[in-house]
Amino acid sequence: MEMERLLSAKDCMDRLSNGVDPISEEVLPKDTILNNVDLSRNFFFVSDVLRQVIENGGNIARRPQRNSLLPPFNLSAEIRKKIEVTSTPAMIRQFTERINSHVDEKTMQKLKVTTVTSWLVNTGLLCEEVVDDKKRKMPTEEGEKIGIYSEARGSYYGNYKAVLYKDTAQKHIINSLDKIVTLSH
Repeated sequence: MEMERLLSAKDCMDRLSNGVDPISEEVLPKDTILNNVDLSRNFFFVSDVLRQVIENGGNIARRPQRNSLLPPFNLSAEIRKKIEVTSTPAMIRQFTERINSHVDEKTMQKLKVTTVTSWLVNTGLLCEEVVDDKKRKMPTEEGEKIGIYSEARGSYYGNYKAVLYKDTAQKHIINSLDKIVTLSH
């Protein structure tokens, strides 16, 4: 019973963090407070905390420290088939968390978001732009062809562009994990 509530709460946070109404499953209007960038980041954070509790059998535990002595990230083809690809576009952090949900942190390093985005830049699917004195990774024309796109969003602090990955882009990343991991070595 408790695990069902945890899974339901995590699903709700995942949907809210992606701007989707968890009840109607419709995309929330861009001007709703629930699409506020700070709230979205908090939804992602709460979702990750819930994921850790779920992975720990419903118990709250300290997160193990990263150990660079562990073997690098590497998932078998069989496990890769289990990675959830959603029809709702996802931000790269959320998608990487889905990939890492299949990693045993005691036996292997997790895949880093920066490893994925660096590979996407190296392959010409993302490019780095400077916006308001900050480097941002944005989709290129080639990236858009595989399902990476940016979407203007607003928050209390102003407007920003969210980079989202459609199911086709998610599949492309899964199919390229060997190449992505090679970059990090």
